[in-house]
Amino acid sequence: MDFLEKGRNIPVCGKWDVVVCGGGPSGFIAAIAAARSGCSTLLIERYGFLGGMATAGLVAPISEFNKEKQRVIDGIPYEFISRLHAIGGAVTSYENGNIPFDDEKYKLIAQRMVLEAGAQILFHTIVADCITEDSQGKKVTHIIVENKSGRQAVMCDTVVDCTGDADVCRRAGFETKKADELQPMSLWFHLGNVDSEKLDERIMDIENGRFADERIAKKLRELAETQEVPLFGGPWFEWYFVDRQVSINMLRCAGDGSNAFEQSRVECRMREDLFKMVEVLKNNFDEFKDCYIVKSGCQTGVRETYRITGNYEMTIKDILEPVDFSDTVCKGAHVIDIHSSKDTNQELVAFKKAYNIPLRALIPKDSINMIVAGRCASADRHAFATMRVQACCMGMGQAAGTAAALAVKTAAAICNIDVGKLRNLLREQNAIID
Repeated sequence: MDFLEKGRNIPVCGKWDVVVCGGGPSGFIAAIAAARSGCSTLLIERYGFLGGMATAGLVAPISEFNKEKQRVIDGIPYEFISRLHAIGGAVTSYENGNIPFDDEKYKLIAQRMVLEAGAQILFHTIVADCITEDSQGKKVTHIIVENKSGRQAVMCDTVVDCTGDADVCRRAGFETKKADELQPMSLWFHLGNVDSEKLDERIMDIENGRFADERIAKKLRELAETQEVPLFGGPWFEWYFVDRQVSINMLRCAGDGSNAFEQSRVECRMREDLFKMVEVLKNNFDEFKDCYIVKSGCQTGVRETYRITGNYEMTIKDILEPVDFSDTVCKGAHVIDIHSSKDTNQELVAFKKAYNIPLRALIPKDSINMIVAGRCASADRHAFATMRVQACCMGMGQAAGTAAALAVKTAAAICNIDVGKLRNLLREQNAIID
């Protein structure tokens, strides 16, 4: 049964040139880019810290800045990595550009860079609705937010949706889509007092900062035939910044991360699975016999939900046979990576060259002042499966934030900005687009 919300007056808390919704890897970079371009910028974030899946979900490492040992994502994203590395919060030596990181220092440097750029941060706030105008396209005039102060309206000239799930686009009425079968959610966790020497003996891919242990996976599959073993993938391990502490990605559960009841069910399930799996590890593998849980993500890692219908849709062909788009604004490098929600399987498709992402893939169809960055960009399922990772999201964030600012400064619709000028601005910011 549907109920109507009681009509009420909503106070306007302020007006900004650019409003960025979501402070994850794409969002905080977008806010920096917009603010450095000279626009008043507000960054809205639901948690009390920045970093999104990297810090709330503990998703690691940051993948992936290089292709064939050459950096393909630079600019503000790698400036962030360099500053993180300078305080001992990142490892930058892996040839593929995977970046293991300290999640607490990640929060600090992201926040510093946003504030230094002149942007304002509004923590503990969610986007509840949008007010739009429809005339030769859809224009968002106000973002309606909810927080401890109640319900408020934020006036905006341009909006950057970096929520990951296209939350703002959906509330504004833009067309989106979602696959029939979604990739599973995962709960990352850290274990302490792991025997590093014994685990290192089975490292398969340490040069890339993360490794899968097939021996452990095989043993877990055998154990699952006679006892309860939670559904897993990988497992993938990454040494953390504390001696004998390891970050682990292995737990998975099917569900829709854009549905609050579904995500709640999955998180309850995986919290139970975490403790069950740690007991399995302690009882069956010497390297984990004395381990303990240090921490786990305060939310599940969400791989896939909604994507926009954009002015261009990236396809698997664009990934495998890179196109030199006239409006390329960033690149991507990670393998096509699709996790099964039903079992331990994973579809991987490798390719040799970095691919290009056009501005049009970041602009929702019929948008006047809305642009997106991150995993809600316009793409088919296989293209999405490489674009969704953090380094690529950061690159899209720089492009989207700069584009939003250019639209404000030139009083242009986001789809009508001078692409040549945008690309020159990105080059000046050390972004790699050629």
